[in-house]
Amino acid sequence: MFDPDLFVAWIADQRTGSLSALVRDAAWASGADRPAVNRWLGRLQALGVADIDWRTGQWCTKPCVVTGLPGDPQTAVLLGARPVGPGFYRELGAVVAHQQPEDSQIPLPTTVWLQYEEQSRLYDFAAAVGAEVTACAAQALTTSLAPFDPGPPTAPPARDTPLELLDPVTGRFRPAAPASRRSLPGLYRYTLYGRLHRYALLRQPPRQASGHRPHPTLSPERTWHSVDLREGIHHVLPPGAFRLRWKADRAADPTRRGALGCLTTDLKAPLPLAQERAAVLCTGLVGVRTADAERYDGVPLYIADRIAHSLRRRLEIT
Repeated sequence: MFDPDLFVAWIADQRTGSLSALVRDAAWASGADRPAVNRWLGRLQALGVADIDWRTGQWCTKPCVVTGLPGDPQTAVLLGARPVGPGFYRELGAVVAHQQPEDSQIPLPTTVWLQYEEQSRLYDFAAAVGAEVTACAAQALTTSLAPFDPGPPTAPPARDTPLELLDPVTGRFRPAAPASRRSLPGLYRYTLYGRLHRYALLRQPPRQASGHRPHPTLSPERTWHSVDLREGIHHVLPPGAFRLRWKADRAADPTRRGALGCLTTDLKAPLPLAQERAAVLCTGLVGVRTADAERYDGVPLYIADRIAHSLRRRLEIT
């Protein structure tokens, strides 16, 4: 039977390598197909186990840290690529919990929490497991979230490349005409080398301020940008499309910025990696997926609000 904690310990020892080899090894060990393995590795990214560069085909592990949970000053979670199995941490007094399997049915690594009353207990545990103690990682990451910037312009897809354009109403891609000066602004999908999905954003230049006359010899042109799928989706969606919702826990006061609650996203507009990590690091647990949504528990209102702001989305509080 596939042991996800053993696999994490193995990549902690490897530290870095080729993504194609990692997918091959994970597929062999788990018995799952490659698409399922890719989804599972995406969950490891969100958990802060590893950083994966899907474009260059490389990966590297993240170091172990012990960090506090927002809203609970006496509970910490162990993050990063752990070099030993969960039994070791249990012997040190940590709470070890199994996460629900991903939709691919590949088991996820266990979550390791430490409850403590004295700071010395926290530092003794960190020293025993070879980890650094850090301030609340979820809060630190949330502070650094910024509105999406597509970066410098890039060349458009080749003229003979079949394109698909995202429909912001349905959240689905539909066939579109090849790239040209008449292409509509939006998020496009195309296939590279016959097998790799790539995403390109065609941006409309910002409107000139009222009364400003453009230079007679210069006309603003639309620009193409190579983007991540999830970031591109949120960039083109209206603020209220595919609702981003936060609901206070039963015992929480929904008017308090630090109140804990559940952040729910529509699967047609999944959170980009940075925002997803911010939500996941609130508990050390990945989101729970349903037929059409994903739910992140234990997210304080101020973190949910910051996630929505960074995506230029409207947060519905219920």
